[in-house]
Amino acid sequence: MLAVLAALALLLAPAAAAQSTKPLKRGSHGARVEQVQRWLGLTPDRIYGPATKRAVKRFQRRHGLTVDGIVGPATWRALRRAAHARHASRHSGRISRHAAVRQLQRALGIAADGIFGPATKAAVKRFQRAHGLTADGIVGPATWSALGHPGRTIVLKRRGGGHRAGASGIVARVIAAGNRIATTPYKYGGGHASFDDSGYDCSGSVSYALHGGGLLSSPLDSTGLMSWGRPGRGRRITVYANSGHAYMVIDGRRFDTTGRASTGTRWQPQGRSSAGYVARHPAGL
Repeated sequence: MLAVLAALALLLAPAAAAQSTKPLKRGSHGARVEQVQRWLGLTPDRIYGPATKRAVKRFQRRHGLTVDGIVGPATWRALRRAAHARHASRHSGRISRHAAVRQLQRALGIAADGIFGPATKAAVKRFQRAHGLTADGIVGPATWSALGHPGRTIVLKRRGGGHRAGASGIVARVIAAGNRIATTPYKYGGGHASFDDSGYDCSGSVSYALHGGGLLSSPLDSTGLMSWGRPGRGRRITVYANSGHAYMVIDGRRFDTTGRASTGTRWQPQGRSSAGYVARHPAGL
């Protein structure tokens, strides 16, 4: 009996292995389809339908893969790498303020006492000037990236009377950046190879505006924005993203490529439903 079971197991093993590596396409179903849907930020139903195929094709297009809507080995590996990178980025920013200030001070080559005082602010501004960043003494993602810590999302600034002014300054710069590209053409993939482009797509537009405020060091697609910053809505800035689209609300104003064709601007006069979107915000804002 044991011999029969062993032989049966040997016969079934190749079929099971083939099933686990079989490409996923429209009509496929099961746990692997559910995993792909979760990686893409879709509501998982374990059925590879039209919405899943469209999301896969968008992902493939943005990652330089063959755009066929089929999840073969190359697309599976790329999806897994992207998911792991988002997970690492999400957790790398979880650090106490005191520890983050000490890390900042060590990176700047000054005494690491964990206190963001006048000397630390002055050192930050010198570093920012030397690296072509906005010299405001506020350490956001762009400054962290220049310091060699691209995963950091915690925003550091000198506490006290300047906190509100500092936050207002960041928001003002994000708005100013949004104004600069508000009427530029929509261009699929625009703003992703470089912040300086002739047109911008949805996530490229959001990335450009965030970069203007020193909140983003390199462009992100809509999937990347799903794990950017902190979870939930912000007090002043909220980014809404899913696997196919991204937009932003700043002080109640919607910055969105949807509607640009009719209004002539990315600043939209009305809100929109955020159902199906992940809400993220910059720390402190």
